[in-house]
Amino acid sequence: MVYKFDPTYFNGTIFSLDEDTWKMEKGWSEYERNNQPIPAPYFPKSLTFDGAKAPLPDMFHTTRDIIVFSERVRVIIEEWAPGQVEFIPVAVHAPPKIAARLNFAAAYYFINVLGRAQRLRWLEMPTDKFRPRDDGAEIFGLPQDFSKWELRERVPGEPLIWRDTPWRNENKEYRGYNVVLIEGVLWRELDANFPDQLNALRAGE
Repeated sequence: MVYKFDPTYFNGTIFSLDEDTWKMEKGWSEYERNNQPIPAPYFPKSLTFDGAKAPLPDMFHTTRDIIVFSERVRVIIEEWAPGQVEFIPVAVHAPPKIAARLNFAAAYYFINVLGRAQRLRWLEMPTDKFRPRDDGAEIFGLPQDFSKWELRERVPGEPLIWRDTPWRNENKEYRGYNVVLIEGVLWRELDANFPDQLNALRAGE
């Protein structure tokens, strides 16, 4: 069983971030498009919170697909999936009343998923077709309906959290780099320790 990895909370839900502090440096998306880890200097060095309705979750998005973990989550990931995630420290700040409501953990990190595997079974599921590349290659991506995704079983030694490696079939290239996938065993461990902080988006039926 595999899930699309998606923390429930993001900027503008139960907390809000100062607009000037949470943006990535220009150019980071090129690394994502090439399915490469994003260099640490592209991530903000600090985050300033200007609003809070509840304690800060241990896993959250600053913006879509840019994810922060607390120290508590880092410990679990390092135990279950060592070397599969890079943790980039980020300082957190807030005015005293907001900080008291957020109840900050000991430390926070942007995560950079390093795990890579090719587990999507592209020929057995629907795909979205995109503009051909300059070299004429046809490009296909994942449909929005994640219940229709098909994945093969994990082979021992493959990562528990990963981005899928592009797959080429003759003149057709299939890309699923824009989502992070997580094996059910790790998803359940995180969900047990941090209930209601992950959306249960199972990939496939």
